[in-house]
Amino acid sequence: MSNPKRKEIFILILCLLIGFALRYYHLDQKSLWLDEVHTYNDSRDGFGEQIKFYKENPTFLHPPLFFVLTHLFYPFPKPERDLRIIPLIAGTLSIPMIYFLARSLAPQIAIPCLIAQTFMAYHISLSQDGRSYTLLMFFGMASLYFFIQHLKTSKKKYLIFTAFFYALLFYTSYSAVPFILFSQILWFYKLEEHQKTSPLSSFLILTGLTLLFILPWITFVVSNYKGQIIMDPTHKEDPGPLWSLLYGILHDWVPFPPLIIASTAFLILTPVLTKQRRNSLVLLAVLLSPMVGLWLYCKWFNVTHFITSRYFITFLPLFLISLFLSLLAIELRFERVKRYFRLRFLFLFLFIASNLVILPSYYRYQKQDYRGVVSYLKKHVRDGDKVFTETEAHMPGILHYFGVYPRGRHHVATTFHLPSRIRMLACSVQKPAVTNISMMEVDYGLLLENGLLKSLKTILRVF
Repeated sequence: MSNPKRKEIFILILCLLIGFALRYYHLDQKSLWLDEVHTYNDSRDGFGEQIKFYKENPTFLHPPLFFVLTHLFYPFPKPERDLRIIPLIAGTLSIPMIYFLARSLAPQIAIPCLIAQTFMAYHISLSQDGRSYTLLMFFGMASLYFFIQHLKTSKKKYLIFTAFFYALLFYTSYSAVPFILFSQILWFYKLEEHQKTSPLSSFLILTGLTLLFILPWITFVVSNYKGQIIMDPTHKEDPGPLWSLLYGILHDWVPFPPLIIASTAFLILTPVLTKQRRNSLVLLAVLLSPMVGLWLYCKWFNVTHFITSRYFITFLPLFLISLFLSLLAIELRFERVKRYFRLRFLFLFLFIASNLVILPSYYRYQKQDYRGVVSYLKKHVRDGDKVFTETEAHMPGILHYFGVYPRGRHHVATTFHLPSRIRMLACSVQKPAVTNISMMEVDYGLLLENGLLKSLKTILRVF
């Protein structure tokens, strides 16, 4: 084995160990936040119960694979740890996976991509989040790796693995559908200058295999659909302007404005400054198409739902790879610059430094401290007191730490929609647990007239 190869393996193992340590540290110290409480409730059912639930609720927002895997750790003796084991494993495995994926495209960027993801605060946070994001990212990278291997060798066996990981993505989250669709743009990517375009038969084989793998679930959902509501009516969030969406994604993936501006400039200018215009445009199209496409879909069809960078987590590896490919192409274009410094490693140094600045605050940060809130309430709330929240969405998290779990999959409450009133969810508290849940409408004017707003300590604000 050559000396450079040994160095790469040493760096890979070192990054894997450091990456695991960063993701394991403080893993179970933070309270579950709202979505993790939903994971707890959704993962209590075994495989049979999951199938029964989806027969009755075929339009449920998430498919079952992640919940089935998380159920392996049921009955969750320590939920803050048990719900995060699968994300921790997937997040750790994503570190070597991005190395192999980046190396299949350009060996010069494998180490920078590896190190960048190891210290990436955003990725560390998702690896400690009891949701499916890092699992999606791992499956996405695996599918791309076998996709690239097929483009390199034209061997059809790699298409089977690509379709298999596409199917795992689909069974994990429907948010992976844009990734499956728009990653097909990579058929136009050329690994070699004189490489021939892949034949249409390869595209048809991959499409057919993917449909074959996901057809059982599609058939199951369609056959059990009896007119159930498709969109959650409680979501009224506006996606906002397109520039806000793009900025929000970049802000999460690349910390601090100077690096955001530099990253955007490198990605946009690379097709102009380098000879690899085709590949640069293909990668740029793969990154931008799902973001613009989802935003247009929401606008055209009046879909009211929040959109965050987590919905595009499968594109994060391609973003890092595209960024370092751009830096490499600029280095090759302006060889004189290489005499003084290497642009890839300068950017990598600034990227790592920026994330290391964020990490201490992240480890101290609580997304939603329901555990702390309930601990306070147990000490100070008296029998018969009413506890109000700004929104009923917080109640599952509060009830979870009171030890009140839904009889079925989720808590059930009746909601009302009157424009002149504030909607609040009230709990009649009787120690040691919440025994009665009721929905109340409170007229804002009456609150002012009766002076009840002065008792703000009885109104729970969770953020």
